[in-house]
Amino acid sequence: MSALARYFKFIGKNVAGYDKTQTHLTDELKAEGISVHFDDKVELVELPFLNNENTLVVITPAVPKNHLQWRFFEQSGFEIKKRA
Repeated sequence: MSALARYFKFIGKNVAGYDKTQTHLTDELKAEGISVHFDDKVELVELPFLNNENTLVVITPAVPKNHLQWRFFEQSGFEIKKRA
């Protein structure tokens, strides 16, 4: 996922993400200007990403179906793609 995040950031897209735990890699992404949070509260989704016409949500199999943000994006009609 970090490679996808870096790619989209490189081509000028706004990028943000969730990870279960903070790591050296998430610290690197944050240092590169990618917003990363470690709680699935919907309130942590930043305003630019709440427009479902301009937001692509990418998930991995590690994200559980009961993840609050995933459920929010799914129920709100956002485009969701699997990482694969």
